[in-house]
Amino acid sequence: MQPNTSPLEHLTAFAIVFAAGIFSAASFFAYMERVRRVAILDHLNRTNSEQDLSVSPFASGNIDG
Repeated sequence: MQPNTSPLEHLTAFAIVFAAGIFSAASFFAYMERVRRVAILDHLNRTNSEQDLSVSPFASGNIDG
């Protein structure tokens, strides 16, 4: 005996899976954008800190002082 599933049940299941897929894709893109922003800010902070070290009077000259 075959189960009697209506087309509406199939359509409902498809809609739920489709919505979950859209939500997953949007969440992934938002996460990747956040990671990209953090990486850029980290790179800028490292670049600025390296420039600050090169301007320091202790950075130039011999190790002896």
